[in-house]
Amino acid sequence: MFRILAIVCCAAWLAACSPTFDWRPVAFGQGGAAGVLPDTPQTQARPVMFEDRTLNLTMRSARAGGVLFALGAADLPPEWADDAAARRRLARWAVDALYRNVGAEPPGPETDPEQRVSFEGRGPQGPVRVEAQIKVTATEWLEAVVIAGPDDYASAPVGDFWLSLRWPGGAAGTATPGSAPQ
Repeated sequence: MFRILAIVCCAAWLAACSPTFDWRPVAFGQGGAAGVLPDTPQTQARPVMFEDRTLNLTMRSARAGGVLFALGAADLPPEWADDAAARRRLARWAVDALYRNVGAEPPGPETDPEQRVSFEGRGPQGPVRVEAQIKVTATEWLEAVVIAGPDDYASAPVGDFWLSLRWPGGAAGTATPGSAPQ
């Protein structure tokens, strides 16, 4: 009897410690980007300086256990609609900033800045894994990011987040749980 009670107590304790992934649809940006977050999103806006411009980046994020999921968007100046070089510089700068924020070496200039990336770095609590994708359209800077400690990352359904992602123009996210980033 005691053994059964111990097993039930352990199972209840483990269930209470497991993060809940209550996926909720979230639209971000103005051009139809959407994804899911694992809880009620928190919204935070902040000005970001890029070259001679201030872009107002709004991030919608939610945590599940030790995993942070975030979707962000910022409107671009209207004159950038015809300036592909400025938009490419922004995409490169945004990717490099993600790497620098966790003390990792950014990829070289030959890497497509709008391809999904996955890399290791260091956060305030220790090692972290970051998976992110940046898209810069004629009107918006968009990003999707997952940040977690290696153990939390390995046990989270990160693939569900990437599969839910829809970029403007109908492009879908891709992921297979445990697969390399696309």
